Amino acid sequence: MDLFAGIFESIPDAVLVVDETGGIRHANRQAHVMFGYSEGRLPGEPIERLIPRRLAAGHSSHRDRYLTGARVRPMGQGLDLQAMRSDGAEFAVDVMLSPMETGAERIVLCVVRDVTARKRDEQRLRDSLSEKETLLKEIHHRVKNNLAVISSLLYLQSRRTADPEAARALEESQRRIRSMALVHETLYRSGSLAAVEFADYARTLCDEVQRSHMVTGQNITVVQDAVPIQLPVDIAVPCALILNEVLVNAFKHAFPDRSRGEIRLQIRLLDERHIRICVTDNGVGATSPAARGPSLGLTLIESLSRQIDAVYEYHSDETGTRVCLTIPAPNPTEATAG
Repeated sequence: MDLFAGIFESIPDAVLVVDETGGIRHANRQAHVMFGYSEGRLPGEPIERLIPRRLAAGHSSHRDRYLTGARVRPMGQGLDLQAMRSDGAEFAVDVMLSPMETGAERIVLCVVRDVTARKRDEQRLRDSLSEKETLLKEIHHRVKNNLAVISSLLYLQSRRTADPEAARALEESQRRIRSMALVHETLYRSGSLAAVEFADYARTLCDEVQRSHMVTGQNITVVQDAVPIQLPVDIAVPCALILNEVLVNAFKHAFPDRSRGEIRLQIRLLDERHIRICVTDNGVGATSPAARGPSLGLTLIESLSRQIDAVYEYHSDETGTRVCLTIPAPNPTEATAG
């Protein structure tokens, strides 16, 4: 046996040499083992004998089309291929095709690999991922429900509290919990459980804050200018709480003696490394929150900003107030601007 014949026979994949008519000219030892034929049985047989009967009828036309523009086709090039053993059993394969010219004749070298085990493992992995995604969605759903229960308990307690200051503190805590619950609800409803589409979340939060804080007779317009940005949960929750504090402050303090006003929410991908969230109003302006003395809201904003390495900026004058939060993009490929 010469060197090339030895290589042909020792290749661990099935190797077939097929002519232009679809006839098998040569088949190595592994081809006979894989397809369940005795040694030397395959040469002379049509290639369609190795293809499931339900697919064999149309294979000759596929073969003719391939030969008109024959090219090397890498193994497993996004195709879901099936082959058939001598007993009629079907199994999954990857096939590499390589056309060759031998004088006036064209032949095709076919390398066939049994991928039954790989396909089985891939399906097992898909099933496992599906189960984990279902479980994770259920966890987010239950967390949201539990937070809703806590919020309801705080509401009931605030209704039974005679001290106005204590009632107000309970209501603020209730509002913060609702903003966190909304993150989990957004995740539960989305296609991704790893990240929150923060622009959609911010719009919903803004609408909720507007409904709960709009004073009768006021006409406060909210302009939302936000591009799609994906944020992982560990970044989205702190951002949600900070945005909630800023929006509430704008509705509560920007227009004390006015019936009309505008609040603008802007979310932008500043560059490949930073995201900026800004809330601007054309209200009466105010002194810096720090100058008014410590508050739970300001303490929360500063603490959460440090937690996510964000820069919190506050500017206010007689034309209104502008608050911005600049946060590092968690992953430049995930933070996408539309």
